[in-house]
Amino acid sequence: MSLRGRQARVTSLAPVCRFLIVTVGGLHFALPAERIQGLLTIEEAGSAGLLTVQNVTYTSIDLAGGLQLPADAEGPETRAVLLSHGNARGNIRVAQVHGLRELEQSRVLPLPGHFQGEEQTWYQGMVLFEDGIALILNPAWLLEGCGHGRASGMVNENDAATQLLPARPALAGGQV
Repeated sequence: MSLRGRQARVTSLAPVCRFLIVTVGGLHFALPAERIQGLLTIEEAGSAGLLTVQNVTYTSIDLAGGLQLPADAEGPETRAVLLSHGNARGNIRVAQVHGLRELEQSRVLPLPGHFQGEEQTWYQGMVLFEDGIALILNPAWLLEGCGHGRASGMVNENDAATQLLPARPALAGGQV
């Protein structure tokens, strides 16, 4: 359970933010590093909806389904990312982990003006990544309903332990 991958170091004295950059449904997302509890390979995670690691249970969250993105096929780069926020614990499966990025806080960009509705609770901003952007996912929104051992969101018909996200963003087909 370690955050494997490349790390970019910032050498200035400006405040920094750390993000784990992942791919889900063909899109890049940034997860605040302080919310990451670990990474598991598919062999380590298995196919169970709930993961218990070191006596802590992490509810499975269907991020691709919740964002109406195409489901990723499991492959050698697939990982389960363990997240926490307050008492809430959850895990999301990602197609690829691109590694940790340290950025000066000034390089964290606000959402564009067309993000005017409920999606402002889903995303906390964005960062430039490769030739595009990575949307910063709000851990509180991601883990809503995962606290205190209960799942209050809609349940996937195929897996009663899979937590869907509380509201569906208007982000379909990878369009931002």
